[in-house]
Order: sequence, then C-alpha cells, then structure tokens
Amino acid sequence: ATITLAGNTTMTQLLLKVNPRFIRRAPYVPASALYPPIKARELGMELEDHVTAVVYPCVSSYVGGDIVAGVMGSGIYRADDLTLFLDVGTNAEIVIGNRDWMACAACSAGPAFEGGGLRFGMRAAKGAIEDFSLDPATLEPMIVTIGRVRPRGICGSGLINMVAVMFEMGVIDNLGKFNRALETPRIRFSEGTCEYVVAWKDETQIERDITLSEIDIENLIRAKGAIYSGCMTLLTEVGLTLNDIQRVILAGGFGSFVDLEKAMTIGLLPEMDTERVTYIGNGSLLGAKMSSLTNRIRRDVAEVVRKMTNFELSETASYM
Repeated sequence: ATITLAGNTTMTQLLLKVNPRFIRRAPYVPASALYPPIKARELGMELEDHVTAVVYPCVSSYVGGDIVAGVMGSGIYRADDLTLFLDVGTNAEIVIGNRDWMACAACSAGPAFEGGGLRFGMRAAKGAIEDFSLDPATLEPMIVTIGRVRPRGICGSGLINMVAVMFEMGVIDNLGKFNRALETPRIRFSEGTCEYVVAWKDETQIERDITLSEIDIENLIRAKGAIYSGCMTLLTEVGLTLNDIQRVILAGGFGSFVDLEKAMTIGLLPEMDTERVTYIGNGSLLGAKMSSLTNRIRRDVAEVVRKMTNFELSETASYM
C-alpha cells in the first residue's frame, strides 16, 4: 500500500527533516530534488508498517512537488499542444511546454487570490462570496456565496469577479480608484480610504459591513501584475509569444467559480479565446490521486522533472 505526498519544496523538506536553509539563499538550490520512497511510519504517520510514502520531487526552491503533481495531473507532459499551466496561490507557479520540453518559474504574488491581505478576505469556504454582479441602474450588488448562506467574507474568485464587474461598469477606474461622483450610499470613506459596501451588516454572518476598499484593490493589482509579468517574462525567455500558446490550464484554490473572462478583464490571464482555457482546481491533489492509482505515472515523474528547466525570476533582469 502507498500514499502519495505533493507539497512545495519547503514543506517537503520540513516533512522529511531535510535542512531547508539553502532554499532562501542564492543560488536558491534545494538540498535535494528527488526523494526515495520512505515508510509512512517514519514520517510520523499513524499507518501500518507496510505503507510506503511516495514523495513528489521538486524542480527548484520555488517550484515544488505540488507543481510537478499539477503537471502530471493536467497531462501537459503528454500533450502535443503548447500549454501554459498557471497555479495561482501566494506564489504563482508558471509552466510552459508540452511533451517535448518544459520551462517553469515562480513569482511571488502575495495571498490576495486566496483571500489574504484583504480586510474581509477568506479562503474558498462556506460563506465566502464567490460571484458578484451589479445592477447597472442602481449599482446595487447581487452576490452568490459558497454554500448559499449569508456572507462571511470574500474569496479569490469573488474578488476577481467583483473588481472586473466594477471596472466594466465604471465604478472603479483603471488605477483601481472608486468613482467618487456616483450617487450610491455604498461608496464611502472609512479610516482614510474609500470603500464599497458589498453587504450591509444585517445581511452578513459577522455583524459588520463587508467592504472592498481601494487598499484591497491595490493588493490585487500588485498580485495580478506579478503573475502576468511572470508569464510574459517566461515566454520571452524561451523565445515565444502569447500567440504561440494553444492551451492554458489554470489551477489554484480560488473556489469553484472562476469566471475566465473576468480574469482576463482584470489582466490576471492573457486575453484569448476562453475555449482554450481550462480550470482544474487543486492540481496537486489531482496529480497525487493519479500517482496513487497507477505505477506508470510514478515512472514518468522523474523524466518530467528532468525535462523542466527552471528560470529564477529574481535573477532574471527583464522580470525585475
């Protein structure tokens, strides 16, 4: 019996008690990329003696086993189409390639897409606002929460949809500032910043107004700017343009409701035909499941890691 573990480089090394100190020091090379199978018991897991833990290997300090698992789960490594794989979390990892070659990079996006860094941000859990629309006449919002309960906060997909809709309707401008001239009680000043009331306190679970502020939007602009720049830098470094990309696979824990057109509106994803974009949710979990179900995947993993060329964006002048 086996269990499969897929995590970022730091988590993997902490679990295996490998010294992780070299991860954050130039030249940012982890102590090891490939790990032998190990008894699950030796990792402190309360499982039978015969259970083996198979650990997904890493590519570099910032492209870990979770991304390798995503590459396996999404099937890029077997595809002819040139694919852009994007896993969006606190770090955004980008992989470009197909069955013949792959290049990868990681850029620090900050936690905005996982609901961090927002005053009312939360992970994609029950009560998180995941979809949002506005009445063009009254500017009154309509919100959809996970679990269809009263709202508790805003998750990544809710944030993307909210900002895109407000931008399209002229509620915010291209700098992320609210249009102060609009006649609505929902736009107000609080603690020195302008904000929009998404839900009044008597409609929420937290007995406070849930708001989106200009500071929240600034965090989003920085995060999506880092990701978009990372994609463009990696493409340029391998001599390609967006027009060469035939497929985009988006992974990450936004929640179930990522509106791809909205993600393009705010410039998180490059503008392209949405039929070429697939959202797969938790890519590393998908890869871990596949690896547990078939031995063949495990044989392919080491070969895939050898094919992945890492670009250290902090050392890439054009990105900086």
